Amino acid sequence: MRPKDRSSFNQLVFEICRSIPSGRVITYGGIAACIEHPTNMDPFAYDRIKARWVGYALKDCPDDVPWHRVINARGQISARPGCEFQRTLLEDEGIAFGKSGRINLKHYNWNPMPLKSR
Repeated sequence: MRPKDRSSFNQLVFEICRSIPSGRVITYGGIAACIEHPTNMDPFAYDRIKARWVGYALKDCPDDVPWHRVINARGQISARPGCEFQRTLLEDEGIAFGKSGRINLKHYNWNPMPLKSR
């Protein structure tokens, strides 16, 4: 699915996040890989910033979006205000963190069917 603009991109991010099952996670890049570049954007430029766009969308997401299930590509919670709260939410869902503070992506990663292939 190809968004028309930033707002429709954000809505696709929220839709994907709402699909993440409890006890599973996905990376920012994993979500971005499900969404084609917006119609008014160069695809090469989009490839360089798409994971950041997901983060920007989640910064102001609606309350019903489980934003806490989105982590970085290293299997870590990105350092920012609220990161301890995010860890608590994930642990409450049964997600274990290693001594290094990482989540085992082979075990907990959730991979949706890409929206663009629907």
